[in-house]
Amino acid sequence: MKQDNIVDRLLDEEDDAPVTLYDEHGAPVEMAQIALIAARGEPYALLAPLDLLRQGQTDCLLAFAIREDGVDEVCDPELEDEIFREYDRLFCEGKPQE
Repeated sequence: MKQDNIVDRLLDEEDDAPVTLYDEHGAPVEMAQIALIAARGEPYALLAPLDLLRQGQTDCLLAFAIREDGVDEVCDPELEDEIFREYDRLFCEGKPQE
């Protein structure tokens, strides 16, 4: 069975199905696609572990740089802040707080 390329899936506006990433031990982690954000002229995916979302955790977003050959978790705190500020600007500003 052919496995879809994660980069193609993340960049496909029609594809919002979960993607599978692998942790440092090689264990699969199902991730929900939350948003695609542009920062510093590059694309970034905001993903959230499905297990945590199912438990009601809403503060579990992780930022990933989309590379030609896959994704890398963003480890630069300044870049991460910039990505989340852009997410807030695009999706959260003007919405009532719960």
